[in-house]
Amino acid sequence: MAFLRRFPLLAYLLVLLSLIGFAYACQNFTLLGVAVLLAGLSWFFIENGSGPPVPRWVINSAVLFVSLILFWELVIQRQSNLILALGHFITGLILCKLFETKSNRDWGQILVLSLLLILSSAILTTSAIFAMLLVAYLALGLYLSLVFHLRVETQRAMAQRAAADRGMLMTGNDLVIGASIRRIFWGSAVVLFVFAALVFVLFPRGGVPGMLANWRLHGTGSQTGFSNRVALGQMGELHQSNAVVAEITLLRNGKNIGNEGYQPYFAGSTLDVYSRRSHEWMRSSGGVPSPKTLLLDAGNNHTATLHHLTATQRKKDEIEQIVHLNRLGSDNNLFVMLPAIKIQSSSTTSVMQLPDGSVISGASRSGEIDYKVWSSPALAPSLLGPKHPSLFPSFSMYQPFSPSGLIEVASAPIPKAVAAMAVRVGGPLFSRLAKHPDSTQAAKLLCMRFETYLQSHYNYSFTMTPVDPNIDPTEDFLLHKQKIGGYCEYFASAMVMFCRAAGIPARMVVGYHGGDFNSVGGYYVVRQKFAHAWVQTYIPHVGWTRFDPSPTASLTTVETPRTWYSKITDFFQWVRLQWLQNIVAFNAAMRKSIIHASVLAVKHGFEATVIWLRAIVSAVRHWMMNPKSGHYRIFIAGMVLFLAAGMSIWLIRTWHWRRTSVVAKMVRGLDAKTQRKLARELSFFD
Repeated sequence: MAFLRRFPLLAYLLVLLSLIGFAYACQNFTLLGVAVLLAGLSWFFIENGSGPPVPRWVINSAVLFVSLILFWELVIQRQSNLILALGHFITGLILCKLFETKSNRDWGQILVLSLLLILSSAILTTSAIFAMLLVAYLALGLYLSLVFHLRVETQRAMAQRAAADRGMLMTGNDLVIGASIRRIFWGSAVVLFVFAALVFVLFPRGGVPGMLANWRLHGTGSQTGFSNRVALGQMGELHQSNAVVAEITLLRNGKNIGNEGYQPYFAGSTLDVYSRRSHEWMRSSGGVPSPKTLLLDAGNNHTATLHHLTATQRKKDEIEQIVHLNRLGSDNNLFVMLPAIKIQSSSTTSVMQLPDGSVISGASRSGEIDYKVWSSPALAPSLLGPKHPSLFPSFSMYQPFSPSGLIEVASAPIPKAVAAMAVRVGGPLFSRLAKHPDSTQAAKLLCMRFETYLQSHYNYSFTMTPVDPNIDPTEDFLLHKQKIGGYCEYFASAMVMFCRAAGIPARMVVGYHGGDFNSVGGYYVVRQKFAHAWVQTYIPHVGWTRFDPSPTASLTTVETPRTWYSKITDFFQWVRLQWLQNIVAFNAAMRKSIIHASVLAVKHGFEATVIWLRAIVSAVRHWMMNPKSGHYRIFIAGMVLFLAAGMSIWLIRTWHWRRTSVVAKMVRGLDAKTQRKLARELSFFD
């Protein structure tokens, strides 16, 4: 049979799909190239018969070598990812089996090994591209399983029959068997798809803590572009990473406000304590008021209110941020546009709001997390800030809604050289603020002066080499690196020290600045390279105000340039986001929403159908009862019903005959090309 002769080619294609899926899951395309090369050689020498068979001892030696590689990975290299090591082992076994002279038993083993390999890949990745590969693999695997079963039964029957019967078997039933295979394939595919959809909706993933935790390709460690600690004075080059951290959509009054020209700041943590010993900026801990822990449960629609607005503040439009965080760091920081007033998420059970306004996720059910957060411009001038700005390096912070709560924050003294430089840069503004410490204008102008000075007198650089390692790194940056430059943490640290030397409360904020705007989905793709540090200073009678002393060029050069294929890239990124948000992150709350929407749709559809049928019956009844219709109304109605019934019976009989006749079965058994050729030849007689 034609489709039985294509079985080896289809089996090789199935193996190739499993190899591609595994290589994509572990991002090892070198392994894919070697595996494809060896598979091609096995096809050329073994299946085409272009070379002698490989001796058995060579294959056994190759299997032993693959086993030694597995032992080396697990015992000597101490590979913590068991699934990855097993995937390498299964790949080696498949390649060894391909070089054998294969019987049905060998083909069966190859199919099982390819299934194990694709299952290993599914554990290692949640990518939408891999999902498409998996669907293609399952479809081809289902078809190949049916053909393999038919191949085994056919060979068994041929072995038991005479040569004449064998010839009749190969020619007489070929057409009908081909149609039966396709019918079974499509029927099984539909049933399995419906069953999978029901399982997906009725049994959402709940996230079992610790299950397969050590088997994942990527761990759940801290983000490489973000940390609650900023260490200065390190040598080397800061490498940028294109790894995607989050996808964020911005809405105001339900309208998308994101665009390429608008690059917002997404804050993750506030650093207000500096250690002279470790040269680190870090977040203050302890004290009063204590962090607020808020539960996110189904009773309140998984929503928690962080700040209660007054009637006047509610009139200002809120900005809604829809965030898909691809990997929650070890510190569980959530990234928001400050100040956040409300948060909603079904991916975590609780959130914690720190006194500085940062938001931290509670227990997460998985590495990824989806949440919505609302920010209000009305609270922007009254962010959390110090009550006694003159107390530096020790100062106090308070919550605007709990002014009695105080936290004492101890930070290292400002280096004398930095303080002297702040006086020199500030000039008359420094003296003016000293005379009038509560002057809003003087404080703001001095902060703007510091910001402009750093932006215009220092270069931005990703390479750091200390000039004088014996002094503080920020002091070294300000005194010796106007041309060498530094990255954003040095600019932020310098401005914080300048402001504190002038008696202005200041702190460093770390998070992400903007991202690549996806024009198809209308959201920002925030990558690790967009990690940024900026400054908040407390302006009297205004509140915390954002300043960014890093040179403006540094904030735009990291953006991915737009090219002719950017739209295509945006589309696939949008598909990936939909896959992660609606498939991978599907949970009980989403199931409840889908079932509720489906019930409403069925209910409304049924009601609309009933109304439509009632309207038709009413119209017919009105026409029948109308005296102007005469005696012809009954005759016309009867004729219409008779013709409709006759046409229905004829269509059903024709359809049944075309499906059950021997000629129809033989025609359907032909391939599509032969059917088209036969149709062209028979059209001559029309």
